[in-house]
Amino acid sequence: MIKNLSSFKLAGLRAGELVRAAAHDSAPVRWAMAFTQRRKHFKTAVKRLFYPHREPKTDVLRILVHIKGGIGDVAMTRVFIKKLRETLPQAEISFCFDSKAVADMIFSDGLISRFQDRRYRPEDYDLVISGCHLLMFDYVDRARLEKLVPDFIPALERGLEVQNCFKDFALYTPYLDGTLAQIAVAHGGSRVQNLGWFTGLEVGQNDRAEINLSAEKARETLEKLGLSGLKYITIHDGINTNTDTSLGHPTRCWPRENWREFVRLFKAAFPNIKVVQLGGNKSQIFDFADISLVGKTAVADLPYILDNALLHVDGESGMVQLANLTSTKSVVLFGPTLESYFGYARNVNISAPVCGGCMNISKNWMTTCLLGLPPTEQCLAAITPQTVFEHVKQRL
Repeated sequence: MIKNLSSFKLAGLRAGELVRAAAHDSAPVRWAMAFTQRRKHFKTAVKRLFYPHREPKTDVLRILVHIKGGIGDVAMTRVFIKKLRETLPQAEISFCFDSKAVADMIFSDGLISRFQDRRYRPEDYDLVISGCHLLMFDYVDRARLEKLVPDFIPALERGLEVQNCFKDFALYTPYLDGTLAQIAVAHGGSRVQNLGWFTGLEVGQNDRAEINLSAEKARETLEKLGLSGLKYITIHDGINTNTDTSLGHPTRCWPRENWREFVRLFKAAFPNIKVVQLGGNKSQIFDFADISLVGKTAVADLPYILDNALLHVDGESGMVQLANLTSTKSVVLFGPTLESYFGYARNVNISAPVCGGCMNISKNWMTTCLLGLPPTEQCLAAITPQTVFEHVKQRL
C-alpha cells in the first residue's frame, strides 16, 4: 500500500500545479491543450453517435479496460485484470487495445471475457477504465455499480480520490510519466502497483499472473521454429516496434558490440546452450547469435519461446514484461528507465553505473541521449559484457 496516501496525493497536485503555472502565460500552450481537450470530447461524441450499440444491459456488470501503449503495457496490466477478476468474479470484463493479436496472446487463457476494438460507446459499459502508467475511470454508471456490486464502492471511492489528484498526469500523458515514476517510487510504489493505487485495488509489483500455456501449443511452436529439444537462452535488444529509430540509437538498447562480447563470453562457457535472438521489425539482426528469430515469429509464439528458455537477457522492454508472465526469469539492463519503478524481484536487475533515469524528460528520450552522448558513451553502454555474463552464469 501507499506509505502515506495524503503525501502521495499532494505530490500529484503539486506537480500538476507546476505544469499549469508553466503554461499559464503561454498562449500557444493554452491553445494546444484546449485543442487536445476538444478533440477528446469530439472523439467521445463520435463514439456515442456513430458506433454501434451493444445489446441492452442486463444484470451482468460490464467493465471495459482500455490500455494505451505497447505490448509491455498490456503484459503489466494482466496482474491488474487478475485482481479485478478476483474482486468482481461475476463481471464481464472486456479489454480494448490497438492490437487484437497482442490481447489474444496475453489473455489467451480466458482471463478476460471478450476483446473490444476502439469503436465502442462508453455508455454500453458500467465502468470504463483507461490509461497506461496510471488508470482513470473514464465512465462510471454509479447507480448500476451500487445496485450490482455495492461492496466495490469503497474501492471505487479510493481510486477516485487518487485520480482526482493526478488529473493533469492523464491530461499531459506521456510527458509526465517520468515524474509519476519518481513520485511513485518515493512513496514505495512502482509501475504495476500504480494500477492498483489508481483504482483502489491491492496490486503489487511482484504479484504473479502467469499465462496458462498449452503444452500442445508449446510443442508445435518449438518444432515450427527449430527449437524443439534445444537448451537455449533468449536475448532481445530492448527496442519497442513503435520506436522511431530514424531519430537515433534507441537509448534502451545495449550497443551491438557489447552484445557481441557477451555472446562470445557466454558461448565459451556454455557451448551447448544456444543463444536465440528475438525481435520485431525495428531490431537489428545479430549475426553472432546461434539462431535469429527477428521478424520470424508470430505474436502468439512469443510466450512459448520465452517459457521454454533457460533465461532471458534484455534491456528494459516489453519482452521482459512478457517473460514475467511465464516461468522464465530475466537479466535486465536498466538505463533511461528506473529499476526501482519497473524492476521485478524475481529477475536480475542491473542498473547503469552512471547517469540514467531520464525517461520522459523530453519527447524523444527513447532515441536521443539528453546529454548528446554517442551510443558507446551512453548510460547503458557503461554496463559491461563481463558484468552481464557473470550474472547470467550465476543464474545458470
